Amino acid sequence: MRAALDHCCEQPPHEQWVPLFKIQVFFSCVSFSIIVPSLANYLRRMGAEEWVLGVAVAVYSLGEMVGSAVFGKLMTKRLREAPATGPRRCLLETMVFGVVGSILYVVADDVGQSPNLRNWAPWVVVVGRFLGGIWTGGKMVVEQTYVGVAAREDRVTPLTSEIGVYAVLGFVAGPSVGALFAPLNLDYGRWRVDEFTAPGYFVGLLCVAMMVACYLTFNPSDGYAKPFQGHKLERRLSHSLASPSIGASPRTNVVRRTTQRRPDAVGLAVCLGAFFAHFYSFAIQETITTPFVTARYGWSQRRVDTLFAGVSVLSLVTSVLVAELSNRWSDYDLLVLSLVLGFAGSLVLLDPPLWPAQLGEARFLAGFALITVAFPFGRNVALATFSKVLGPCDQGEWMGLMFVVGALPRCLGPSWSLYALQLACVLFPHPAPCPKGGRTCLEFGISALIFGATLVTVGRTRRRLRPYDADDEGGERVGLV
Repeated sequence: MRAALDHCCEQPPHEQWVPLFKIQVFFSCVSFSIIVPSLANYLRRMGAEEWVLGVAVAVYSLGEMVGSAVFGKLMTKRLREAPATGPRRCLLETMVFGVVGSILYVVADDVGQSPNLRNWAPWVVVVGRFLGGIWTGGKMVVEQTYVGVAAREDRVTPLTSEIGVYAVLGFVAGPSVGALFAPLNLDYGRWRVDEFTAPGYFVGLLCVAMMVACYLTFNPSDGYAKPFQGHKLERRLSHSLASPSIGASPRTNVVRRTTQRRPDAVGLAVCLGAFFAHFYSFAIQETITTPFVTARYGWSQRRVDTLFAGVSVLSLVTSVLVAELSNRWSDYDLLVLSLVLGFAGSLVLLDPPLWPAQLGEARFLAGFALITVAFPFGRNVALATFSKVLGPCDQGEWMGLMFVVGALPRCLGPSWSLYALQLACVLFPHPAPCPKGGRTCLEFGISALIFGATLVTVGRTRRRLRPYDADDEGGERVGLV
């Protein structure tokens, strides 16, 4: 037993940066989940209308999209110019947005107390949330890109899963940390530290602390377990094209030709499709659950909170399981399993006329659990597979694109998901009357269709999901298998 624990806790020499990444992911997820529970009441205190809450929620995901795209491209540039220092610089730059966003979130309370500026206060919160989204979106891209270029190939999936465990822990611990701020009620003139502004102060201090820790402890050059080739590849290609050797052997020509091979576009597209499928179902689930179970089953807020607490524990257990199974199963098998679970969960959550019986509580909980389990599998494995298919190329830009694809459903989810519940009653009027809370057949029917199509595509393109191999001229990847 002791030997097993020692092996589990042993940190390989090139992975000394992993604990820092885990801590940063944990606290960034804590910072998100401590603000969300009090956001609605914070806006109401400023006199904001209800629809502003939807904007404040959606704009965070919009910020994640922008941060993912911008810092993905920036990370690529920094890796080419200075692979020894670029990743640390990018991480520090993302945290600046977190600090500024937190300051605006707190300042909005002061703006709300000014008679002339009160109407602007909710929009200061919205801007602060947008900048916070840029921070988390950019940070995820920078960290995942570094995992892809620095870690050994056989460690990419386990590390992605291990870091994902700390993300779930952050979401679980966030509401508990936020509850500690409830008794606070301190006034310093127009500046208040209470249950609404304290999370903003806390997040700002966290960002500053993480900046200091990153600057002092993160040395990217020590973390490369394999020779970093992204910045060398372009130079090597330019040299071979500009000055070909006369009388070179056929083997030399093959090497020159294969070093120019781009990552498999089909494999990358399939990974993006799987990533979107899981985030689409996740966005639906997190958006409709509270209003749906309250209207359909008459649940109290306490039961809803208990459900989400159970979901957090289930997600945590699943993330740990992914990290363990990644050492025994192939990425392809784990990806297929995640899609099967998502497809099954979406089918279970259908109601008439696409399912013969009404959606009862037991079946709702079963489908809810299946999608909850599918998400950590799909997210972590799709990220790792995507990174391996990319190989030694511009991982930053591609990772930015992947997180943009993941943020898109969460950006549109708050408006589309609730609307689709009522739209289904119009498109499917029978059996009448429409049940309380609306019908789930439309949006989970679409979710099942997306999962099913992705599952078929993954099965038909298995060879296109293999890790990048510079010596593979693509012969075995051509066509569908």
